[in-house]
Amino acid sequence: MVSVTARKIRDHGREHGSLGVGRVYAGYLISYPIVGRGMVIFRDPNGHRMVTTPVRRVLGAFDGDKLYVETENSVYQLTFRGEMQVAPQRAVASHAT
Repeated sequence: MVSVTARKIRDHGREHGSLGVGRVYAGYLISYPIVGRGMVIFRDPNGHRMVTTPVRRVLGAFDGDKLYVETENSVYQLTFRGEMQVAPQRAVASHAT
């Protein structure tokens, strides 16, 4: 989980103009965006979240402080405000064959 600010920088899914462009969403990104799945940002402890349409592509280096995410309807600039916190992985027994 990482603290992130997402700014909508393009809206190409609407015919009514640029509704919502420039809007800022601050919260926590549970996992990095995955092509084909919606991006989810949890915005507060009460469970409010922002869910996008499926991601088309992700631009930028994952180790940088900015990432650009294009969805079916919009483009977001993600600015990371902290280090990615990874939950400890469980040890998995492997069996030699």
